[in-house]
Amino acid sequence: MQFHAIQHDVIQGDHKATRARIESLLEKTSPAEGDFIVLQEMTDTGWSLELDSISNNGTLEWACSLAKQFGVWMQAGWVDYTGTRGSNCASICSPEGEEKARYTKIFTCNPLDENKYFAAGNELVILHIGEMAICPLICYDLRFPEIWRLASLEGVDVFTESSSWPLKRIYHWDALIKARAIENQAFVVGCNRSGNDTIAEWGGSSRILSPLGEILAEAPETGNLVISANIEYEKARQWRHSFPAMDDIRKELLGNIKVTHIYA
Repeated sequence: MQFHAIQHDVIQGDHKATRARIESLLEKTSPAEGDFIVLQEMTDTGWSLELDSISNNGTLEWACSLAKQFGVWMQAGWVDYTGTRGSNCASICSPEGEEKARYTKIFTCNPLDENKYFAAGNELVILHIGEMAICPLICYDLRFPEIWRLASLEGVDVFTESSSWPLKRIYHWDALIKARAIENQAFVVGCNRSGNDTIAEWGGSSRILSPLGEILAEAPETGNLVISANIEYEKARQWRHSFPAMDDIRKELLGNIKVTHIYA
């Protein structure tokens, strides 16, 4: 399956214009039917704590409609907010335009007060598309290898990370995303925002990595663009079989969290 990460800046305060930018990039990419598109955290609004302005914009409906239009799988970031605290979500829409999986960010970015506005998730989600197992995660989750490990023990082949990672810490992104691929013997597709707004200058540097930590595709720190790579999930399984480091994990050291498997 071909995976694509759409890296872009957000037009602040104008989610419709931001969507038009994403749609233009997608049209230029001309994905094949059944490809998988990864979009960044809070895709069309940008990361923010202003819940009223970043929620109830129809982001999920737009993403699912776009997935149907192009006949692709699409992971989009959006905010679910009902008047108390929000949920920072990544949903995967099917080529038929249906939401098939929804993940709520487990690790809110508390150094930036995200926990004061967003409730933390308590469940990992693994979507099976045919024989391939895909696990969506969000931004700050990258710093916490325990949830990646618990997901990998459930047989994840590809991690899809939707992010808003700032430029001033982009070297952490580079190191951590490579480490997550190597230690979990899985592919990682990391889509990160570029550009800047009143909150931060964002670091771009979207990546697609192999289970060996090899960079299959990469983006610079700036720019609106798409990176793409073909992922053969069998290669992750072959590597785990030929070098079974996962067999030596002591699961009792990792804790427990609910893991839900969804079959498309």
